[in-house]
Amino acid sequence: MKRLKKLAVSCLLVCTALAGTAQAEGYALYEWGARGNALGGAMVARKPDASAVAYNPALMTQLEGTQVMAGVSAIIPSAKVDVTYGGQTYTGEGADNVWTPPHGYLTTQVKDNLWLGMGIYTRFGLGTEYDDESWAGRYNIYNAEIQTVSYNPNVAFKVTDKLSAAVGVEFMTLDLRLKKKSDGLAMLGGDSDPTDSTDGDIDSSLHADSYGWGITAGLHYQFNDEWAAGVSYKSQVEQEARGSNSFSYGSAVHPVNQAVYADCDVRGSVILPDMISFGVAYNPIPELGIEVGATLTRWSTYDNLGIYHEAPFAMGSGSLVNSEKDWNDAWRYSVGVEYAATPWMDLRAGFIYDESPADSDRIDYLIPTDDRQLYSAGLGFHWDSYTVDLSYTYIVASNAHYDDRADDGIYDGKSYDGRTHVVGLSLGYKF
Repeated sequence: MKRLKKLAVSCLLVCTALAGTAQAEGYALYEWGARGNALGGAMVARKPDASAVAYNPALMTQLEGTQVMAGVSAIIPSAKVDVTYGGQTYTGEGADNVWTPPHGYLTTQVKDNLWLGMGIYTRFGLGTEYDDESWAGRYNIYNAEIQTVSYNPNVAFKVTDKLSAAVGVEFMTLDLRLKKKSDGLAMLGGDSDPTDSTDGDIDSSLHADSYGWGITAGLHYQFNDEWAAGVSYKSQVEQEARGSNSFSYGSAVHPVNQAVYADCDVRGSVILPDMISFGVAYNPIPELGIEVGATLTRWSTYDNLGIYHEAPFAMGSGSLVNSEKDWNDAWRYSVGVEYAATPWMDLRAGFIYDESPADSDRIDYLIPTDDRQLYSAGLGFHWDSYTVDLSYTYIVASNAHYDDRADDGIYDGKSYDGRTHVVGLSLGYKF
């Protein structure tokens, strides 16, 4: 009877999480391990593996000896975007691409109450490419890549038998590549016509990189054998990017405009937002683990993307190409269930609802989706000192609607058929 009561509480916990879920989207990434992918990222309070360095470093105090893990997530996105101009609708479709952010972790116990850990993973990333450079949204973007890599050493310690804490430093590199076009047939500052021939286009290819510093922290409290709670924090990271922008011109572009859009150095500053995650874990029986959680990503720090172009661009130094963002803070809600079906195999499933941080008057073609729902499943195999984790996630994005902002190359329209497949693999070894 006691076992049945515990299972009933488990069902209630899962149902409550599903009813209350409303995904901090933007270009944040949470694919930090195949097990975490399968469990919807609900890894802040539950029994950990080496990926605890990323999810909640305070959980390292539950890992014995030295453990290593490495793997990759293959992200395969797709979406369509309709652009309405002059009473006509033009459709752009995402190109077929696979993005593969890797992850790697090392944890080791130094003393009875002291652990060290190192993680390498991706906290922000984006890949957007449209399969036709002449599509009607090309004056906003037609190819974009944002890649960050975080190098994150941590120290964790037991405060008491039940309470653990951790703190770490995050060194984050950023690589930014943006490709867009401008209408060279339009006057500077005038409206661009996306139905023009590409012979009048000016093609821009920007590449910049930088690095920044932040901190990470975590807490975990084990109430008893059944209940636990955790919280983790990743701070803002300011990036001061430097690079160059090169231009090429269609055959109909006037020499005056070619002189204005001249190859130049660029610089820009952006604050990548902080994240705080919460989780409550429940183990009604030893074989079954359930966690519900939430992550707040403070996208309100992302108010604009300003890129200064130096001379000879625009025949002067320090010309600002500014893109107003004014995004909102967004929540990501998750639930993950893990069941030890055999001594050597675990079954896993998860669900996430992700809020979009951008309103319709601020959304652009760089991230052509709205709120998303993520459905995930996976398997975990373990024998001797080895572990193999596999995961699959199917992401369904809500249609996004665009308000007309011709100055930014955005026109009335919508995105739809936003679907993404994510396949994860992690390999681990315990010394």
